[in-house]
Amino acid sequence: MSASRWTQVKARISELVTQYRQLQSDNAALGDEVNTLQSDNAALVEEVSTLQSDNAALGEEVNTLQSHVAALMIKIENQKSQTVNTQEWALMQTQMARKDMMLQSLELEKERALGQIHELEESLLLKDSTLQVQKNTINELIEQNKLIKLAKEMSTEKGDTHELKIKINELIRDIDRCIDLLND
Repeated sequence: MSASRWTQVKARISELVTQYRQLQSDNAALGDEVNTLQSDNAALVEEVSTLQSDNAALGEEVNTLQSHVAALMIKIENQKSQTVNTQEWALMQTQMARKDMMLQSLELEKERALGQIHELEESLLLKDSTLQVQKNTINELIEQNKLIKLAKEMSTEKGDTHELKIKINELIRDIDRCIDLLND
């Protein structure tokens, strides 16, 4: 191998070693970010579960209040036919009004909880897609890392030029297969 070719190979190997070190650093940073996203994802899932439980409890309260309102309506109808004094009538109407307001308040709270659940589910989907993209990036970096390790290994071997050319040709074929798979 000529001196200039050998100098080019050494320069390329040095360049690959630098890229390898940068990829190791990037890989560690992405690993930390994946761990953070997984933790955020778990927290969001837990929050969605809590909101769904709260929503179910609010639904039960709404049903209970609706039953009370219905019972009061029946009671009012029954007492209308009977002689009722004005104070009792006013008290019953006040109680009905309070129950109606509580019912409306609970229905609004239920709607807000449903909105929060929807927002959290969307956020969870977004984080899941981000996590998937980062996992793909990590896999790509791992493959690049393997290639750089192989290049580094080849640079330290004292084999003849023919063996080096054979290994490089094998790598090129592997890269071509990967490109073909990506294009499919």
